[in-house]
Amino acid sequence: MRGKGLEANLHFKSSIAALLVVCAGALVIAQKVTTPEELDKTMKALGRAQMAAGKAIGSGDFAEGTKQLALIKTALDDSREFWIMHKKDDAIAANKEAVAKLEEVQKMLAAPTPDGQAVMAAMKQSVGPACRQCHEKYRVRDAENNWVLKPGTI
Repeated sequence: MRGKGLEANLHFKSSIAALLVVCAGALVIAQKVTTPEELDKTMKALGRAQMAAGKAIGSGDFAEGTKQLALIKTALDDSREFWIMHKKDDAIAANKEAVAKLEEVQKMLAAPTPDGQAVMAAMKQSVGPACRQCHEKYRVRDAENNWVLKPGTI
């Protein structure tokens, strides 16, 4: 009798876990960026995560660096919808390139013994230029020196 109770309990827990995964997926879908205000908010969060990733990786806290890189990837994935809606193929391509470069850095960081300096160099040499490509065309600094969507670009 105990075996069946344990089995039912495990099945219940598995069902709850599956439901949570589905709900989490729905939350991710609901966070797609569709307005300039959402893009600005997402890009600011991405910037904070990028700074935190650099600090963490530089100090050897690779677990925190990994967490921050995942936040950056989510922000990039979420922001792609904005560029799709506005039919900006170059921005979509830059976004996809930034994600691909970021995934390469994530793989380096996932190595059994990551080389923090090599990871930082890869971020500067690959992810940075991929982001800059979009910033040069679609972003500008405002009066407070914050990055914002360049007026007239969409």
